[in-house]
Amino acid sequence: MNAPHRRVARRRLSGDRGSVIVEVGLGYAPIMVLAIVAVIAVVRIVSAQMDVNSAAAAAARQASLAYTPGAATAGAQDAATATLAGRTLTCRPRTMNVNAGSMAPGGQVTVTIDCTVALRDLFGVGLPGALTVTSQSTQPLDIYRGQP
Repeated sequence: MNAPHRRVARRRLSGDRGSVIVEVGLGYAPIMVLAIVAVIAVVRIVSAQMDVNSAAAAAARQASLAYTPGAATAGAQDAATATLAGRTLTCRPRTMNVNAGSMAPGGQVTVTIDCTVALRDLFGVGLPGALTVTSQSTQPLDIYRGQP
């Protein structure tokens, strides 16, 4: 009597094959997609922060070579634009503030760049999302520089 009962149990258990694959597909796949989107968002933010740091440093260096505040601002704009060229996905729009002071020898020039990182295209469902990253760089003016 025990033998027929075991056969019925085996038949019932063998019908459950493949159910783990369905559970993984329905349960873990969405979680993995969300994890991948989160990793991509973090990479985009970190990349934008590095780009803005580079742009601020280049802009401050270029501004420190100028002799007038107007020339410092123009040079900083050119340097930041060149550094951030082609970075519209991770840095759009951006603002820049140049504090050139009097441009006296021994002074300093400070450049601050704010950049908006768009994240809404990562989610695919039209959710709003953006983050602003900021970088500031200061360069000293040469104390031995002469007049132009």
